[in-house]
Amino acid sequence: MNRNLNFFLKFLLALLPVLFIILYTAFFPMYYQDTDYPSWKYTKDIQSGKGGIYGDGEGKGGEEGYREKDFKTIIIGDSAAMADLKPTCMSDDCINLAIGGATSIEMYYTLRDYIENVGCPENVVIMFSPFHYSYIDNYWTRSIYFHHFSITDAIKTYTEGRKLKADTFNDGEHDLFSLLSMYLRLPDSYLPALINARFFLRYEDNSLRLKELDESRGQYHFGTMDGCDYLNYESNYTEFKTDGDHPILDEYMIKILRLCQENAVNITVSQPPMNTASYESLNDDYLSQYFEYIEGLSVYYPEGIYETEIPEYDNKYFGDASHLNDEGAKKFSEEFALRYKDMF
Repeated sequence: MNRNLNFFLKFLLALLPVLFIILYTAFFPMYYQDTDYPSWKYTKDIQSGKGGIYGDGEGKGGEEGYREKDFKTIIIGDSAAMADLKPTCMSDDCINLAIGGATSIEMYYTLRDYIENVGCPENVVIMFSPFHYSYIDNYWTRSIYFHHFSITDAIKTYTEGRKLKADTFNDGEHDLFSLLSMYLRLPDSYLPALINARFFLRYEDNSLRLKELDESRGQYHFGTMDGCDYLNYESNYTEFKTDGDHPILDEYMIKILRLCQENAVNITVSQPPMNTASYESLNDDYLSQYFEYIEGLSVYYPEGIYETEIPEYDNKYFGDASHLNDEGAKKFSEEFALRYKDMF
């Protein structure tokens, strides 16, 4: 009996470090996650019904500085939408829920949760770089690692991705165990981040980033150069890729359109600007195939607006190859709000 008890106590003692890591990573992500995490947290907070304007001290979700608010117009998309559209230059009743590296998969769940937890906006602006209609680049390292989905939704997306033979879900490096390991917060998934952050050294930087996001209502600059003539991803493509990750991205884009139609939400599928260098390097076949795809989306929500022209902006307005700098974002946001003034 004593031998069994001793073994059990030793077993519990051996588990304590693992339990500590699981609990620490669950309750203190702002202390060890990298500086991309606040962007995902910001959008997750808003879609969960915690959101609002920083600094009023009311916290539906228990976090100081947040208050609940619904918005007339919300922006969803990837880093181009997040960087290029500044709600503060557009309207007091607009918020940017786009996230760097997000695709239609993440944004479907963001919009669904926002509608369920906050209410239906009148308008949704959908803006992805053409790249993100064909490729997924952050599903495992951001969407799953930062727990953007519920575990149920995460397993669903994984199952769908496997069924559609999407590259990201059949990469040979990740599987269902990888997903469960991250959601159970096992040390094999999070110990490297903890070590790199010395467990708590990223809190100050992440808190400042979160505050900045709240003050800007979700807008954030990825490039800060005073001009950039580097070529973006799309300038290298000769055709619009419709295999690989595209089938699941297309499926979730259709889900977004149907969700908006079911809830009588006006939609605008918009195109982010490209710098002159990239725009002039675009392959004509790629561009025509891409816009043929965009026009085809109107089958699922005919009343929507589907832009089939990419705005060309001088290189001086870009902070890197794919994102406007602050001057460019102000210019584009003001022009966008004027063009679609009924939204704002």
